Amino acid sequence: MSDIFNIPVRIYYEDTDAGGIVYYANYLKFAERARTEFVRSLGFEQREELESADRFGFIVRRAEVEYLKPSRLDDLIEVSCEVM
Repeated sequence: MSDIFNIPVRIYYEDTDAGGIVYYANYLKFAERARTEFVRSLGFEQREELESADRFGFIVRRAEVEYLKPSRLDDLIEVSCEVM
């Protein structure tokens, strides 16, 4: 199993500013989607875990973003998360 997990994310109108460019903070929302899908791919049912008596969940300890170029409306980007 690789420590890096990737998902495709389509850029919708709601993700962009008036110029059609993704607002910088939205990349963290995209990363959260990748993290959620990664945990799901491992077989964890997050809602069930949080509602259980043990209240088991995963947390984000660190997030790092490197902005290389802007994403725009209708782009399909690849978002990844990595277990460190």
